[in-house]
Amino acid sequence: MKKFKIKNLVDWKLFWKFMIGLVFLVCLVSSAPAQEAEKSRPPITPEDLAMTDLPEYPGAPAVCLYYERKDDRQQALQSVFKRIKILKPAGRDLANLEIFYFSPFNEVKNIKVKVIEPDGSSREVRPDILEKVVSKLSWTEYRAKTLAIPNVSPGQIIEYEYQIDRKEGAGGFISLVGGGILIRVPVIIDFQADYLSHPAISWDLQDRLYTRKARYVFVSDPYVGVSKGGKYNLAWVPNRLTDFKARPTERGLELEVNHIPPFDKEEFMPPVSSEKITFDVIYLSPQIKNIDLYWEEASRLWKKDAEEFMGKPKSLLKEVKNIVGAETEPEARLKKIYDRVQKIKNLDYVWEMTAKEEKKIKENKNVKDILKHNYGHSNQISKTFAALARAAGFETYLVRVVSRDNKLFRPQLPLFLKQFDTEIVMVKIGDRCKPFDPATPFCPFGLVYWPNTNTAAVTFENDQMRIFTSPALGPEMAQCQREAQLVADEHGNLVGSIRVKYEGQEALVRRLKYMDEDEVRVKKELEEELRKVLPAGSQASMKSLSGLREDSSPLLAEFEVVINGVINEAGGRLIMTVYPLTSLERYPFRSAIRKYPIYFNYPFTELDDITINLPENYQVEVWPRPLKKDSFRAGFALEISQSEPRQIKISRELTIKKSYYDVSEYVHLKDFFDYVQSGDSRQLILRR
Repeated sequence: MKKFKIKNLVDWKLFWKFMIGLVFLVCLVSSAPAQEAEKSRPPITPEDLAMTDLPEYPGAPAVCLYYERKDDRQQALQSVFKRIKILKPAGRDLANLEIFYFSPFNEVKNIKVKVIEPDGSSREVRPDILEKVVSKLSWTEYRAKTLAIPNVSPGQIIEYEYQIDRKEGAGGFISLVGGGILIRVPVIIDFQADYLSHPAISWDLQDRLYTRKARYVFVSDPYVGVSKGGKYNLAWVPNRLTDFKARPTERGLELEVNHIPPFDKEEFMPPVSSEKITFDVIYLSPQIKNIDLYWEEASRLWKKDAEEFMGKPKSLLKEVKNIVGAETEPEARLKKIYDRVQKIKNLDYVWEMTAKEEKKIKENKNVKDILKHNYGHSNQISKTFAALARAAGFETYLVRVVSRDNKLFRPQLPLFLKQFDTEIVMVKIGDRCKPFDPATPFCPFGLVYWPNTNTAAVTFENDQMRIFTSPALGPEMAQCQREAQLVADEHGNLVGSIRVKYEGQEALVRRLKYMDEDEVRVKKELEEELRKVLPAGSQASMKSLSGLREDSSPLLAEFEVVINGVINEAGGRLIMTVYPLTSLERYPFRSAIRKYPIYFNYPFTELDDITINLPENYQVEVWPRPLKKDSFRAGFALEISQSEPRQIKISRELTIKKSYYDVSEYVHLKDFFDYVQSGDSRQLILRR
């Protein structure tokens, strides 16, 4: 993804004079903001003290009565105040507060905690503070401080107050902007390079508690004029928020919201960022008058930069000739180009480099540089494939897509690079235009990595923008096939081997997941993945693995297994579950109601071919009938047959045909998985 460019101030002498004056001014009025904020907070009322239940959310363990957050970019300071009421014993744990921050850049300071009793008396407490590393990105640590409040009981009100400040000597301020990391330094934003907009702040308004009232304040970055008559406009875009008051100020924005429900996750739901109540503030170029004009202009600027990077087709003719040789068949020619581009080292998949390795990395200014250096970033590699395909005479379209693994497209949010963050290429072969994903490692010719499929996409051709949906892949493009050879032992277990074959999307996601893992870690995780398919207590040990570092062949794993508790004796007969590779985790959607849409990463097919050798002197007394259920949403088939004496064959196929289902379809999906579970759980009766 192309990084936002920034332009440093030139007059450093003037800058330092300004900074000295600013420090002097801050020293004079340092206590004023705190006093002003305290006055603006709503007081605790007798109703708050007497509250035992929440009418808006009956049975809630706790409630956030008031929340206040101020993001001051002028001082590189974030201030937070939170007031919660404990309603039920289950709310005691919710009194513990987590504070997330980046340790190399920020520090948490001025922590204050006050406990107010139901009679209105109050006391300040010193919480136990625990600290942990949440995640690491190179040398950056994302940390969390947990404030544990002792002796919490229902009826109490707890007030928290803290600040996240720039660490002395850090030279910047780092914050989360819609899930991304943004380092704040004194800059002037170059909107031409940022495609006419730039993220200012993103507020996540939902957490585990119901929030009755909240206030957010944003003070603009230094040297960015957003006041009346200023250089830039300040735009804001709510997501799933209806009741709010947003007011521009001389230095930024104030937001007030009321009655924000808690956020509860559901299984197989869309990306959390698309379903949560959020509020985004954006710096927007004054030339943009409406959202349609923004997308038109931003896509035009993106395509202009892309064309400059790709260059003229004639300049690549020699390179194309070297790649395709004497090949004349169109698809074979394109595949040779694709294979060459896939050999380019993708720097976005190199997590860490030594200082010596980093020094060797030179800037790529165009496609010729990419081919010369044989490394580049994802979108540079996509442009390289597009440029070579075009030079080879193919009708080629560079397409920017919203990678939907962590978000869905929000048409009203004017952030081109943040939303349309990935590039794929569409090439016309014969009378069909096919998508290609050359920048994703191990992605075979003709396959597109799932986040880039069935998602919002944009092109700019012939001076015209077009927003559309990128092609979706069918369930046949993601197959997991299990072949099992099992024998019943004297303990009622099935013992033998299972060979698992992953193809298409199923192979690709695992190759990407394990591309930097050693064999021991891969073995452990694949064994655990299979154990989740089997009944509780079963064992799986991987004996071989092939195809992990390849792109076109299937990924094959072979396991030795012991499947527990499948066969039970009753009244001189043996009773066996029809489908032995079953666990409760395989049957989702147990709840009778659903709040969010249903979202699978991609359509897929599961195939099972199981052979079971029965105990000696036993035969099947009752054969369950074959089952088949099919619709445009999903399909299921299960058949049991006898291939040889004392040997049964089980054939099963499960297909999910779409990745996105509206809430209204939940009842149908629930019925489908109930049918599957019922069919799998039937019994075979064996007699001597």
